[in-house]
Amino acid sequence: MSDESLVRLGREELTRIGLVDPAAVEDGTVVRVRKAYPVYDQGYEQALEKVRHYLQGFANLQTAGRNGLHKYNNQDHSMLTAMLAARNLLGDRHDVWAINADDEYQEQASARLDEALMAIETTQPLVPARLG
Repeated sequence: MSDESLVRLGREELTRIGLVDPAAVEDGTVVRVRKAYPVYDQGYEQALEKVRHYLQGFANLQTAGRNGLHKYNNQDHSMLTAMLAARNLLGDRHDVWAINADDEYQEQASARLDEALMAIETTQPLVPARLG
């Protein structure tokens, strides 16, 4: 698709799911990056720390997901980072880099993050659970 078509599609999808008023979307950018999948090589931690430090200089930028955080997150973690990043743009202060931060692939959550997750959970549809 052309860049213009992708931006238009993004605006339409955000509007359809109720996240934004289409009139509020001023612009969009498409970044096409070949082979931009997170790869852990020797020294990646130091390189990633430089990137994180640089990005902290932007007050209106939030990163999320695998490519935004350059982290191999599962889908749930990636979606959670996106939800918390969106809330940060509205004034919250969540550390999206702390999602799935440990070496054993277990979620770590502070009390503050637990509260954020509970608030998000109240907005989600109920999902059937097995009884017993």
